[in-house]
Amino acid sequence: RIKALVKQNIDWQYLTQTADKHGVLSLLDSRINSICPKAIPESVLNQWHKSFQFIAQRNLFLTGELVNLLKLLKEKNIVALPYKGPVIATLIYNNVALRRFGDLDIIVQKKDIFAVRELLIAQGFLPKREMTDAELVKYLNSKREHTYDFIHEQKSIYLEIHWRIAPKYVCPIEAEDLRQDLEPLSLAGTTINNLPLEDWLPILCVHGSRHVWERFSWLCDIATLIHKNPDINWDKVIKKAEIWGCQRMLFLGLFMVHDLFGIKLPVEIWQRINKVEQILKGIVPQVYNQLFAEVRTSEKFMGRTLYHIQV
Repeated sequence: RIKALVKQNIDWQYLTQTADKHGVLSLLDSRINSICPKAIPESVLNQWHKSFQFIAQRNLFLTGELVNLLKLLKEKNIVALPYKGPVIATLIYNNVALRRFGDLDIIVQKKDIFAVRELLIAQGFLPKREMTDAELVKYLNSKREHTYDFIHEQKSIYLEIHWRIAPKYVCPIEAEDLRQDLEPLSLAGTTINNLPLEDWLPILCVHGSRHVWERFSWLCDIATLIHKNPDINWDKVIKKAEIWGCQRMLFLGLFMVHDLFGIKLPVEIWQRINKVEQILKGIVPQVYNQLFAEVRTSEKFMGRTLYHIQV
Protein backbone atom coordinates (compact mmCIF):
# COMPACT_ATOMS: atom_id res chain seq x y z
CA ARG A 1 0.00 0.00 0.00
CA ILE A 2 2.84 2.39 0.81
CA LYS A 3 4.62 1.61 -2.47
CA ALA A 4 1.38 2.37 -4.34
CA LEU A 5 0.69 5.59 -2.39
CA VAL A 6 4.11 7.16 -3.00
CA LYS A 7 3.55 6.89 -6.79
CA GLN A 8 0.54 9.20 -6.56
CA ASN A 9 0.61 12.97 -6.70
CA ILE A 10 1.97 13.52 -3.19
CA ASP A 11 2.27 17.02 -1.74
CA TRP A 12 5.62 16.32 -0.08
CA GLN A 13 5.71 19.61 1.81
CA TYR A 14 2.27 18.97 3.32
CA LEU A 15 3.21 15.37 4.17
CA THR A 16 6.43 16.47 5.87
CA GLN A 17 4.76 19.27 7.86
CA THR A 18 1.86 17.05 8.92
CA ALA A 19 4.10 14.15 9.98
CA ASP A 20 6.27 16.58 11.95
CA LYS A 21 3.24 18.18 13.64
CA HIS A 22 1.99 14.74 14.69
CA GLY A 23 5.39 13.64 16.00
CA VAL A 24 5.83 10.78 13.50
CA LEU A 25 8.42 12.16 11.09
CA SER A 26 11.12 9.86 12.49
CA LEU A 27 8.81 6.86 12.09
CA LEU A 28 7.93 7.94 8.56
CA ASP A 29 11.59 8.30 7.61
CA SER A 30 12.48 4.94 9.17
CA ARG A 31 9.67 3.02 7.49
CA ILE A 32 10.06 4.60 4.05
CA ASN A 33 13.82 4.06 4.22
CA SER A 34 13.24 0.32 4.74
CA ILE A 35 10.44 -0.02 2.15
CA CYS A 36 10.95 2.23 -0.87
CA PRO A 37 13.53 5.02 -0.41
CA LYS A 38 14.17 5.34 -4.16
CA ALA A 39 10.51 6.30 -4.74
CA ILE A 40 10.93 9.50 -2.67
CA PRO A 41 12.45 12.69 -4.14
CA GLU A 42 16.05 12.94 -2.95
CA SER A 43 15.58 16.44 -1.52
CA VAL A 44 12.62 15.24 0.58
CA LEU A 45 14.47 12.18 1.82
CA ASN A 46 17.49 14.34 2.77
CA GLN A 47 15.19 16.67 4.69
CA TRP A 48 13.69 13.72 6.57
CA HIS A 49 17.14 12.28 7.36
CA LYS A 50 18.30 15.63 8.79
CA SER A 51 15.18 15.86 10.94
CA PHE A 52 15.71 12.27 12.11
CA GLN A 53 19.30 13.04 13.11
CA PHE A 54 18.29 16.24 14.93
CA ILE A 55 15.49 14.44 16.82
CA ALA A 56 17.81 11.53 17.67
CA GLN A 57 20.51 13.84 19.07
CA ARG A 58 18.01 15.86 21.11
CA ASN A 59 16.29 12.72 22.42
CA LEU A 60 19.61 11.16 23.45
CA PHE A 61 20.56 14.34 25.29
CA LEU A 62 17.21 14.47 27.12
CA THR A 63 17.44 10.76 27.95
CA GLY A 64 20.84 11.31 29.57
CA GLU A 65 19.46 14.22 31.59
CA LEU A 66 16.49 12.13 32.71
CA VAL A 67 18.74 9.28 33.90
CA ASN A 68 20.87 11.74 35.89
CA LEU A 69 17.79 13.24 37.56
CA LEU A 70 16.45 9.79 38.45
CA LYS A 71 19.80 8.88 40.05
CA LEU A 72 19.76 12.09 42.12
CA LEU A 73 16.18 11.46 43.25
CA LYS A 74 17.05 7.89 44.20
CA GLU A 75 19.97 9.15 46.30
CA LYS A 76 17.45 11.28 48.23
CA ASN A 77 15.23 8.20 48.73
CA ILE A 78 12.52 9.73 46.54
CA VAL A 79 10.55 7.13 44.58
CA ALA A 80 10.36 8.50 41.02
CA LEU A 81 8.91 7.07 37.83
CA PRO A 82 9.79 8.42 34.40
CA TYR A 83 6.66 9.07 32.36
CA LYS A 84 6.22 9.03 28.54
CA GLY A 85 9.20 10.42 26.59
CA PRO A 86 12.36 8.27 26.62
CA VAL A 87 10.70 5.42 28.51
CA ILE A 88 7.90 4.99 25.97
CA ALA A 89 10.37 5.33 23.08
CA THR A 90 12.53 2.57 24.57
CA LEU A 91 9.70 0.34 25.76
CA ILE A 92 7.63 0.46 22.57
CA TYR A 93 10.09 1.15 19.74
CA ASN A 94 13.34 -0.01 21.39
CA ASN A 95 14.89 3.18 20.01
CA VAL A 96 14.71 6.64 21.60
CA ALA A 97 15.16 8.23 18.16
CA LEU A 98 11.85 6.91 16.80
CA ARG A 99 9.57 8.90 19.09
CA ARG A 100 9.92 12.67 19.31
CA PHE A 101 9.49 14.25 22.72
CA GLY A 102 10.02 17.87 23.63
CA ASP A 103 10.07 17.71 27.41
CA LEU A 104 10.66 15.35 30.31
CA ASP A 105 8.07 13.97 32.74
CA ILE A 106 8.66 12.39 36.14
CA ILE A 107 6.03 11.04 38.55
CA VAL A 108 6.59 11.44 42.30
CA GLN A 109 4.35 11.29 45.34
CA LYS A 110 2.79 14.55 46.45
CA LYS A 111 4.52 14.39 49.81
CA ASP A 112 7.92 14.53 48.06
CA ILE A 113 7.25 17.62 45.93
CA PHE A 114 9.00 20.06 48.29
CA ALA A 115 12.15 17.91 48.41
CA VAL A 116 12.03 17.54 44.62
CA ARG A 117 11.81 21.32 44.22
CA GLU A 118 14.87 21.79 46.41
CA LEU A 119 16.85 19.19 44.46
CA LEU A 120 15.88 20.63 41.06
CA ILE A 121 16.75 24.21 42.02
CA ALA A 122 20.19 22.96 43.10
CA GLN A 123 20.56 21.46 39.59
CA GLY A 124 19.81 24.77 37.85
CA PHE A 125 16.09 24.28 37.25
CA LEU A 126 13.67 27.06 38.12
CA PRO A 127 9.93 26.69 38.75
CA LYS A 128 7.88 27.98 35.84
CA ARG A 129 5.59 29.54 38.42
CA GLU A 130 7.01 31.06 41.59
CA MET A 131 4.97 30.09 44.66
CA THR A 132 5.31 30.42 48.40
CA ASP A 133 5.10 27.20 50.41
CA ALA A 134 1.48 27.99 51.31
CA GLU A 135 0.61 28.67 47.67
CA LEU A 136 2.28 25.41 46.61
CA VAL A 137 0.27 23.43 49.17
CA LYS A 138 -2.94 24.96 47.80
CA TYR A 139 -1.76 24.24 44.23
CA LEU A 140 -1.04 20.58 45.04
CA ASN A 141 -4.50 20.13 46.55
CA SER A 142 -6.31 21.60 43.54
CA LYS A 143 -8.36 19.13 41.48
CA ARG A 144 -7.43 21.07 38.33
CA GLU A 145 -3.65 20.71 38.64
CA HIS A 146 -1.46 17.67 38.12
CA THR A 147 2.07 18.92 37.30
CA TYR A 148 4.61 21.26 38.85
CA ASP A 149 6.74 22.52 35.96
CA PHE A 150 10.41 23.53 35.87
CA ILE A 151 12.66 25.05 33.23
CA HIS A 152 16.42 24.77 32.79
CA GLU A 153 17.12 27.70 30.48
CA GLN A 154 20.78 26.94 29.86
CA LYS A 155 20.01 23.38 28.74
CA SER A 156 16.61 24.24 27.19
CA ILE A 157 14.86 21.54 29.22
CA TYR A 158 11.20 21.71 30.19
CA LEU A 159 10.46 19.32 33.05
CA GLU A 160 7.04 18.34 34.36
CA ILE A 161 6.85 16.83 37.83
CA HIS A 162 3.59 14.87 38.14
CA TRP A 163 1.88 13.84 41.35
CA ARG A 164 -1.08 12.55 39.34
CA ILE A 165 -1.50 11.56 35.69
CA ALA A 166 -4.15 14.13 34.78
CA PRO A 167 -6.39 16.71 36.48
CA LYS A 168 -8.61 14.91 38.99
CA TYR A 169 -11.79 15.70 37.05
CA VAL A 170 -10.34 13.77 34.07
CA CYS A 171 -8.99 10.72 35.91
CA PRO A 172 -8.04 10.07 39.56
CA ILE A 173 -4.76 8.16 38.99
CA GLU A 174 -2.27 9.33 41.63
CA ALA A 175 1.44 8.55 42.01
CA GLU A 176 0.56 6.32 44.99
CA ASP A 177 -1.50 4.11 42.66
CA LEU A 178 1.55 3.29 40.55
CA ARG A 179 3.95 1.88 43.14
CA GLN A 180 2.94 -1.77 42.77
CA ASP A 181 4.24 -4.27 40.22
CA LEU A 182 7.08 -2.02 39.05
CA GLU A 183 9.44 -3.67 36.59
CA PRO A 184 13.11 -3.00 35.72
CA LEU A 185 13.88 -1.33 32.40
CA SER A 186 17.28 -0.61 30.91
CA LEU A 187 17.42 3.04 29.84
CA ALA A 188 20.68 4.43 28.44
CA GLY A 189 22.62 1.69 30.22
CA THR A 190 20.94 2.31 33.58
CA THR A 191 18.28 0.14 35.20
CA ILE A 192 15.23 2.17 36.21
CA ASN A 193 11.77 1.47 37.62
CA ASN A 194 9.07 1.14 34.99
CA LEU A 195 5.33 0.51 34.91
CA PRO A 196 4.05 -2.82 33.56
CA LEU A 197 2.43 -2.81 30.11
CA GLU A 198 -0.96 -3.40 31.73
CA ASP A 199 -0.65 -0.02 33.47
CA TRP A 200 0.74 1.78 30.44
CA LEU A 201 -2.22 0.90 28.20
CA PRO A 202 -4.96 2.68 30.20
CA ILE A 203 -2.58 5.50 31.15
CA LEU A 204 -1.69 6.21 27.50
CA CYS A 205 -5.39 6.13 26.61
CA VAL A 206 -6.16 8.62 29.40
CA HIS A 207 -3.42 10.93 28.12
CA GLY A 208 -4.60 10.72 24.52
CA SER A 209 -8.25 11.15 25.49
CA ARG A 210 -7.51 14.16 27.64
CA HIS A 211 -5.89 15.93 24.68
CA VAL A 212 -8.59 14.82 22.18
CA TRP A 213 -6.01 12.58 20.48
CA GLU A 214 -4.59 15.58 18.67
CA ARG A 215 -1.30 13.80 17.93
CA PHE A 216 -1.25 10.76 15.66
CA SER A 217 1.89 9.53 17.44
CA TRP A 218 -0.17 8.70 20.57
CA LEU A 219 -2.25 6.23 18.55
CA CYS A 220 0.93 4.82 16.98
CA ASP A 221 2.32 4.22 20.48
CA ILE A 222 -0.70 2.20 21.61
CA ALA A 223 -0.94 0.26 18.34
CA THR A 224 2.76 -0.67 18.44
CA LEU A 225 2.65 -1.57 22.14
CA ILE A 226 -0.19 -4.06 21.55
CA HIS A 227 1.29 -5.41 18.29
CA LYS A 228 4.70 -6.11 19.84
CA ASN A 229 3.34 -7.61 23.07
CA PRO A 230 0.79 -10.33 22.27
CA ASP A 231 1.09 -11.70 25.83
CA ILE A 232 -0.52 -8.66 27.49
CA ASN A 233 -2.68 -9.64 30.46
CA TRP A 234 -5.98 -8.14 29.29
CA ASP A 235 -7.81 -9.08 32.49
CA LYS A 236 -5.32 -6.94 34.40
CA VAL A 237 -5.71 -4.09 31.90
CA ILE A 238 -9.49 -4.09 32.36
CA LYS A 239 -9.21 -4.34 36.14
CA LYS A 240 -6.86 -1.35 36.29
CA ALA A 241 -9.17 0.68 34.02
CA GLU A 242 -12.12 -0.17 36.29
CA ILE A 243 -10.23 0.86 39.43
CA TRP A 244 -9.07 4.09 37.82
CA GLY A 245 -12.46 4.91 36.27
CA CYS A 246 -11.13 5.23 32.73
CA GLN A 247 -12.74 2.29 30.90
CA ARG A 248 -14.38 4.41 28.21
CA MET A 249 -11.08 6.21 27.51
CA LEU A 250 -9.36 2.83 27.23
CA PHE A 251 -12.02 1.42 24.91
CA LEU A 252 -11.90 4.55 22.74
CA GLY A 253 -8.15 4.16 22.24
CA LEU A 254 -8.44 0.42 21.55
CA PHE A 255 -11.33 0.93 19.11
CA MET A 256 -9.32 3.48 17.10
CA VAL A 257 -6.08 1.48 16.89
CA HIS A 258 -8.10 -1.47 15.62
CA ASP A 259 -9.90 0.73 13.12
CA LEU A 260 -6.85 2.65 11.87
CA PHE A 261 -4.05 0.06 12.19
CA GLY A 262 -5.92 -3.25 12.05
CA ILE A 263 -4.70 -4.17 15.53
CA LYS A 264 -6.34 -7.42 16.65
CA LEU A 265 -8.06 -7.40 20.03
CA PRO A 266 -9.25 -10.40 22.10
CA VAL A 267 -12.89 -11.45 21.92
CA GLU A 268 -13.47 -10.53 25.57
CA ILE A 269 -12.29 -6.97 24.88
CA TRP A 270 -14.70 -6.66 21.94
CA GLN A 271 -17.52 -7.89 24.14
CA ARG A 272 -16.85 -5.02 26.52
CA ILE A 273 -16.35 -2.49 23.73
CA ASN A 274 -19.68 -3.52 22.16
CA LYS A 275 -21.51 -2.43 25.32
CA VAL A 276 -20.43 1.19 24.72
CA GLU A 277 -20.01 1.00 20.93
CA GLN A 278 -22.83 3.49 20.21
CA ILE A 279 -21.18 6.06 22.47
CA LEU A 280 -17.77 5.41 20.87
CA LYS A 281 -19.22 5.78 17.37
CA GLY A 282 -20.36 9.25 18.37
CA ILE A 283 -16.91 10.20 19.67
CA VAL A 284 -14.61 8.63 17.04
CA PRO A 285 -15.70 10.88 14.11
CA GLN A 286 -14.91 13.93 16.24
CA VAL A 287 -11.38 12.65 16.79
CA TYR A 288 -10.85 11.70 13.14
CA ASN A 289 -12.27 14.99 11.82
CA GLN A 290 -9.91 17.06 13.94
CA LEU A 291 -6.77 14.95 13.43
CA PHE A 292 -5.83 16.74 10.23
CA ALA A 293 -8.07 19.81 10.51
CA GLU A 294 -6.57 23.29 10.64
CA VAL A 295 -8.77 24.21 13.62
CA ARG A 296 -8.94 21.26 16.00
CA THR A 297 -11.73 20.25 18.34
CA SER A 298 -9.29 20.77 21.19
CA GLU A 299 -9.00 24.46 20.23
CA LYS A 300 -12.76 25.04 20.27
CA PHE A 301 -13.97 25.51 23.84
CA MET A 302 -17.45 24.04 23.44
CA GLY A 303 -16.20 21.26 21.20
CA ARG A 304 -13.63 20.30 23.82
CA THR A 305 -16.14 20.49 26.67
CA LEU A 306 -18.76 18.33 24.95
CA TYR A 307 -16.08 15.82 23.96
CA HIS A 308 -14.86 15.48 27.57
CA ILE A 309 -18.40 14.95 28.83
CA GLN A 310 -18.83 12.09 26.34
CA VAL A 311 -15.47 10.45 26.98
